[in-house]
Formats: sequence, structure tokens, C-alpha cells
Amino acid sequence: MRSRATVVALLCLLFCVPVPAAADAPYARLDAYVRDHMKAPGLAYAVVGPDGPLHRRSWGTDGRGDPVTGATPFLWGSVAKPVTATGVMTLVQSGRLGLDDPVVDHVPGFAFGGAAHARGVTVRHLLGHTSGIPAEATFAVADCHDAGCPRPAGRLDALNGYEPLGPPGTEYTYTSANYVVLAAVIESVTGRPFAGFMREAVFDPFGMDGAIADSKSAQKRNLTPGHQYLWGFPAATADGYDPHGAAYGYMGGDINDLAAFAAAQLRPESVLTPESVRLMRQESKDGTGYGLGWRVGGLDAPLQNAIWHTGASPGYSAMIFLLPERDIALVLHQNLYGLLQDGPIMAVGFGAARVLAGGEPGDVPSAATHHAAVWGVTALAAGLLLATGRSIAVLRRPAGRRRVAATVGWCLAGAVPLLIAAAVLTLIDARRLMAWVPDATVALGVAVAAGAATIALRLARSLRP
Repeated sequence: MRSRATVVALLCLLFCVPVPAAADAPYARLDAYVRDHMKAPGLAYAVVGPDGPLHRRSWGTDGRGDPVTGATPFLWGSVAKPVTATGVMTLVQSGRLGLDDPVVDHVPGFAFGGAAHARGVTVRHLLGHTSGIPAEATFAVADCHDAGCPRPAGRLDALNGYEPLGPPGTEYTYTSANYVVLAAVIESVTGRPFAGFMREAVFDPFGMDGAIADSKSAQKRNLTPGHQYLWGFPAATADGYDPHGAAYGYMGGDINDLAAFAAAQLRPESVLTPESVRLMRQESKDGTGYGLGWRVGGLDAPLQNAIWHTGASPGYSAMIFLLPERDIALVLHQNLYGLLQDGPIMAVGFGAARVLAGGEPGDVPSAATHHAAVWGVTALAAGLLLATGRSIAVLRRPAGRRRVAATVGWCLAGAVPLLIAAAVLTLIDARRLMAWVPDATVALGVAVAAGAATIALRLARSLRP
């Protein structure tokens, strides 16, 4: 009898007691895909419904080597834009701000494109990236990591050196500069710092208790350095923070904060009215694929109706996909980003969203662009270092007539990195280039120095009697 009772007890344990893992069975394929395809040292993601997370996972380590958990804060990059746009829409709903208000009515110092153009730029144009501000203007007003970085309104003069792409509302060009201007508008209208306004208008109502929007909150959350590629290997070197850049990219938090934002977007009238939601998810200009803070569609099936956004800051990246037809969302963030590795890094999020929507994840883009650029410039630097050494060795030899052609050849070779650097620096200054692609920047710097040295040494030799 005792043995029979023991057998019955064992069978009950095996078959009658619920197995905790069974609750996660619908997401087993999703977990396996994300785990197998993550390239970042640390990653967290969540499947979200209107009432909050349905499933969460985190893997890897943060910038100090500690395990990533659901409470580990990351930066979200441009995923900040739909969050900022949500804050703007609360001001519109309250009547404190109009979508068609000219920006100069709230920020008189805004003078981009001259008085006539600036007067025509509205809040709606900024939200939808149709203000005429060119993409390269971002580098003039964003990614300020110094202690004395000016507030958003103090950065707008830097836009005056750029020509508008066209009259306001006619040309779409995605640029974070638009959201720097929006931050200045918000601070002017509310009379408060951007972070304080967002906490009251969005973070607290949505339950984003740990959201990061300024230096103080970043320090409070103990934000660790993000990872960048150094010659193909992730390194925790990205620790810069723009203290007044949350509106366009330096916003963050843990996966629960990002999930709370996604859940609120799935709930009717959580903070936004149905009309505000409709406006945000409607293309601001036909064919742009961009609404008011959101990317609208533009992806292959089964994500053709997704409302989504991706984002990156040096060392971090994030993604959010709303699938309104399924009343579900996916949020994902990771502590890795490389400007030349955007496709391969972001593929894990796009693939996961396709799996969640019932499709196949698709192929992962090649990293050939990164490897070609970084290792190509590195090879150029190595070759010119050898050329510099060779030039030193032959400096004491007489030039001779037959060496003139060789001198010209060496000088032309040495000029190659100088020309490359000159072209690149017309678009982005060296400090910001270092923040986004440190390995290629270091290699280019070495190549420039070695090229200049080679030219000087070869000319010095040719001028010797």
C-alpha cells in the first residue's frame, strides 16, 4: 500500500501541479530567436498588452559587467520622439499649444532659414520632420556631452548656417534637430525644464516611474556605459550624456518603463484622446511614412500596419512596435550601437516583431559596410605609418631626378586621408564622430597624421641639395 501511495504521489507531482514555464510557452519561439540573434552584451525585451507586460526577458551584462535584469536602465535614442510627441499632444489637448502655432510665437529666437521661413514653421512641422531643417543640422545641436551644454533654446542659433530644404511643410527629412526645437517650445510654453514637464504629463500618468530625462535621473538610476564596436568587438566606452537632449534621444529607463509607455499607447484614452492618437498615427505628409512622432507602416508583411520607432544613442539602441490590430506591442532595448552596424544590430528587434506578428523573422543584414569602412581606414593608416617610417629612413639620401615621380606619388598617397577627413568633417565635427564611430575615427586620425608626416618628409627630401 505504501509503495502504491508513493507512486500516486509522484504522478500527482508530475501531472497535477502546474508548471510555471508553461505560461511562457507561447513565447518560447520568440525567446529563442531573440537569445540566438542578440549581438549586444546586454538586452531586455517585453511583449506588452493594454494592461502591461505579458512576457519579459533579459540577458547578458551591463556596462559594468553586472547581469541585465528588468530593472536595468538603458537609453532609448530616438524612441524618445514618440514619447516627446505624446507630451506635446497633452499640451495641445489642454489648449496651451496649437499644432499650427508658429514656432516663433513661443521661441522668438528661432530664426532658421531667415525671418520669413522661420515664421512659417509650425509645431506640426517639427513633429513630422517637414520643417525644412536638413539632416546634417542634427550634428550642430545634438550630442552635447559637456558640463556646460546649453539648454535647447540656447542651441538654435547653430541652425542659422543651414539652408532650408524647401518651404515649411513641403519636404520631409528626418532630423533630431526638429525635436531640439520642440524641447525649446515645451520649455517656453510650460516655463519648466523639459524633464519636469514630461514627468508630470507623461511619465507619472503612464507609470514610467524610472524614466530618465536629465543628468539627475541618469545618475539616480545608475546608468552604466553603453557598448560600441572597436574593430568588431563590443566595448563599454560610451558614457557621454546630453543633459538637455532627452526630447530627441537621451531619454531612457528600464524595460518596465518602456513597456508602460507601450501599454498606455494601446489603451484608449489613457492620457491621449482618440483624436490625438489618430493624428499621431496619420502620415503628416503623404508618402513620408511618418506621423507626429511615430513611423507609420512602411514595413513588409506582417508588419505593414505597425506603428513603430527605432532609436540609438552612442552605445545604446531601442525599438518599439505597436500592433493595434492585435492589441499587442513589443519593446526591446540593448546596450550596443554602432552607426555602421545599424542593420545587423537592429535586426533582432525587427525579426522579433515579425515573429510576434505571426511571420518569419527574415534575414539579418550584412555587416560588410562596417568592416569595409573600419578595416579599410585602418589598413590605410597602417600603410601610411610604414610609409612614414620608410620616409624617415631615406631622408638623408639625395633625391635625384628619377625620384621626383616617386615623391609626387608618396605625397598623393599621403593626401588621401586628408581629403577623406576634410569631406567627413564638413558633415560632423571630430568630437561627435568619435562618439558614434570611435574605431574608424581613431584610424582616420592616425592615417591623417601619418599621411601629413609622409608628405612633409618626402618634400623635405626632395628639397635637399
